Amino acid sequence: MIAKITKGRRADRALRYDFGPGRDEEHVNPRVVTGNVPGTVDQLAHLIDAHTARRADIARPIWRCALRTAPDDPILPDTTWARIAERYVTRMGYGNCPWVAVRHGEDHIHLTISRVDWTGWLVRDAFDYHRSWPVVRDIERVWKLVNAEERSNRIAPQVTRPERAASQSRGAPRPEREELRTRIRAARDATRGLGRSAFEHALTEAGVEWRAHPSASGGIRGYSFSLPTWRDHGGGQIWVAASKVAKDLRWPQLRAELAARPTPGPPPDARS
Repeated sequence: MIAKITKGRRADRALRYDFGPGRDEEHVNPRVVTGNVPGTVDQLAHLIDAHTARRADIARPIWRCALRTAPDDPILPDTTWARIAERYVTRMGYGNCPWVAVRHGEDHIHLTISRVDWTGWLVRDAFDYHRSWPVVRDIERVWKLVNAEERSNRIAPQVTRPERAASQSRGAPRPEREELRTRIRAARDATRGLGRSAFEHALTEAGVEWRAHPSASGGIRGYSFSLPTWRDHGGGQIWVAASKVAKDLRWPQLRAELAARPTPGPPPDARS
């Protein structure tokens, strides 16, 4: 299981996203699976934000976490997700805060939590990324889920179950991000030491769509990649940043690999 923590100012924006169609129309049957705040979506958002406003001195009082199972895990029922959410929230110290868990996909839930507890006390979020790790490992043991820490590829981000399903619906032989990794790495390896132009030419020859993002200094600060057939429901092309394809394809790493090697010349004391 992967826990992705983010922080924000208001619950209404987070919940509108959870209950909306998603960026690529991927949200299916959004629903609350558990929490301690009653009401409709608008009522949930209003109650959490109104309560949180008691501490106007806090810049980012809304704590968000997406809990996602691994592709090899079974699809969990809502009742199991509810128990997982309650265990996670309690062990992270937010059990006495207003919170809600929303599910709109097979493999994950979103937690929206006010760091201002019911008494008005602010729950500190220091070291929350580190504190989350043992809680998630405990959940994996209790529910016999895949240990994501052991399975995770820190260089190549995990392809999610919905992403695999979407690629299959498009008729792709494998998920587009996996295909991009293979093609881009092959282009990089073939042009190592030959410079950026050779790399970009190799990308085009490999059927990779690419965009170079200019930097203020006149160079570039990175790439985005796609494939000609990688389209969303509306027909728009899907682009993904290099870091989301694989960390070794970020520009600092690529620049070092592609740096043109100087042609060896004669030694300084050589005689003609």
